Amino acid sequence: MTVVDVDAVQDWLGRLPGGSPGRYADDWDAFQKRDRPVVTLVGSYDTGKSSLLRRLLVDAGREVPGWLTISARHETFEVNEVEMGTCMVRDTPGFEVGASDVRAGNSSRAMAAVGLTDIGVVVLPPQLVTAERDVFRQLFTRGWPTGAMWFVVSRFDEAHGNPEGNRAGYREIGDRKVRELRELFSLDDRVPVFVVAQDPFQTAGPDPDPGSWIWDEFRDWDGMRDLAAALDRLSPVELPEWRRAAGQRYWSTVLDETLSELRGQLADYTEQAAVANHGVQRRDQWEKQLGNLDQAAQASLEGLVDEVLRRSWEPGSAAGELQRTVGEWFAKHQAHLDRLRQSIRKGKERDRAQPTWSGFASLVERLGSGTKTATAEQPGRISEHTGTIGTMLLGVLKTMTQEVGETADKTRMAKMAENVKPYVGPVEAALPLAVYLTGFIDKHVAHRARASQDRAAAETRQQVVDECTRIARETWQPYVYEVRDEIIVQTRDEVDLDASLRQLVRQLQETIVEGEGLSRKDAEPLHETRV
Repeated sequence: MTVVDVDAVQDWLGRLPGGSPGRYADDWDAFQKRDRPVVTLVGSYDTGKSSLLRRLLVDAGREVPGWLTISARHETFEVNEVEMGTCMVRDTPGFEVGASDVRAGNSSRAMAAVGLTDIGVVVLPPQLVTAERDVFRQLFTRGWPTGAMWFVVSRFDEAHGNPEGNRAGYREIGDRKVRELRELFSLDDRVPVFVVAQDPFQTAGPDPDPGSWIWDEFRDWDGMRDLAAALDRLSPVELPEWRRAAGQRYWSTVLDETLSELRGQLADYTEQAAVANHGVQRRDQWEKQLGNLDQAAQASLEGLVDEVLRRSWEPGSAAGELQRTVGEWFAKHQAHLDRLRQSIRKGKERDRAQPTWSGFASLVERLGSGTKTATAEQPGRISEHTGTIGTMLLGVLKTMTQEVGETADKTRMAKMAENVKPYVGPVEAALPLAVYLTGFIDKHVAHRARASQDRAAAETRQQVVDECTRIARETWQPYVYEVRDEIIVQTRDEVDLDASLRQLVRQLQETIVEGEGLSRKDAEPLHETRV
């Protein structure tokens, strides 16, 4: 028999992530305070538990409570109890394997009641068990002291044979059914088995409170006398042993059910952690790709302006050549960014199409984190913005080269920059470069004869190269930032939850391992039914 340390189980429950043994301890404390044996009737739907309890109450001279109803319908949905002599008898809902309606919770309610009982009475129909066999095996494998688990084969007047005309044949059929039951569940001879006909031939029917005399002519063979006598013999003297066994059954059941729930939670959170980790990997992968694109763009920009200026010697030609070359550089690397952005969105669409994504999205919603999962596509937003800014930049450079003549001076160019400034917004930083570049070209052409030997001219030329390169970088960076922002938005929920989910999965794994170590096989088991 599986044995648990009750204090250790309660301590373990209290240390669960967000757990508490409170409700379990309250139920157990309330049960322990009972000063008389608790007998619980359990069985499938329509095995006759309610009619059996009615017969016992009527024969004992007790009032039949209003909740105890007898009919062909499924009437019992709650656990109810009534005092009978020296004990309390509970009636439970019938097991309904595979039910999906209101009866679906009956099995769990019945099993919970058996967990807090001294005597368990399994009520079976004459044909014994079919679909409920596994449910009963689960019940039998719990530790029961000798005599604490009873079996009642109910409504046996419906079995083959005529008890009125052939008592011996009826008795023989009953004995055979008892042997069949013991073989079915490997029960030894110490396990009490009663064969009864609590309402022979439906004599009382649905009558809620018939007189006991109605069954007088059947008492010699209906088996109820032996069952009532066994109930009368129950004594509080045996409560310590029964309660010790009940404690083992109850807390081992709590442990097993909690572990089962934790395993299910672990499976769910492991799946969600995998989704979150995939999102983290996605972010790392996309940011690495973006970094590579940015690095490649920066590297290709190095020396580009210098090369243009070295090739362009004619007045006005340098600005035009620079516009064309930088424009081509910008368009080329912007296209790389656009392809990466599309790859990010398509990748996210594929992720959201995975079966695991709905569970993760549901988790995010349940947590109420306030973060919204980005949509797969936002038409007219980032791509439109990128195209507009890129066009504006190239357009301003083109305008500058058209309007600046060979004799233009810095003052006129500066004034033009102020006029254009309100319209170009982010690209206004490019205008000083154009002014500066024009002035440098005029000066360079004027002193062309000694440019190669003039240190001041060389320094001025290098300033132009550095300034142009700097402004090109500053113009490029917002586009890189936009893609990086989209990567962050697309993976925000996964990254935000990754560490927490990994930590929770570790906690669940450790908790389950600890819980599994709280039960052991007792070297000297209680006397119990053998299955």
